[in-house]
Amino acid sequence: MMRRGEVAVCAVVAAVLGTLAAADAGGVRVNVTPSMPVGLWKIESSLPFPARGEVVTVCLPEGDAVREAIRRGYVSAGACPGGSEPLVKPVAAIGGDLVVVSTHGITVNGAPVPSSVPLAQDEAGRALRPVPAGLYRVARDTVWLLSRHDPRSFDSRYFGTIPIANVRDVARPLWVWR
Repeated sequence: MMRRGEVAVCAVVAAVLGTLAAADAGGVRVNVTPSMPVGLWKIESSLPFPARGEVVTVCLPEGDAVREAIRRGYVSAGACPGGSEPLVKPVAAIGGDLVVVSTHGITVNGAPVPSSVPLAQDEAGRALRPVPAGLYRVARDTVWLLSRHDPRSFDSRYFGTIPIANVRDVARPLWVWR
């Protein structure tokens, strides 16, 4: 027989899970990761080609980088083909843009992107494998994703470009803490 405290905890957990499921079904995403503002995001259909500056939800391509990111807790497991949850990230560069990666940070078409220095280690001291330094011309059917919100964000600094086909939706802040 469950005690009153256990029943209360179960009720709270059920209410939170029910609220999250209802939000998801209603086109609202709850973001609790630090790479973008925490809070509620309205999810809308994406355009055929996302614009530079738009925040999108995206499934990472299957591969070693994604498996390691899930294992290390950078991203949560989810319904994307690679086994991760869709990420919420800003589009920093689109087809035709020139991205320069260096130890000082990333520039897009000559403009420095704040908080974009590729890190050599994560917070646990584990080695990170950033995209090699160099010049990258973004292919027409890909995007480069960079979060300016948190310099530790797991984004294109570590996995490179993402096919536009992996972009699911546009995310707009509904109620967030900055």
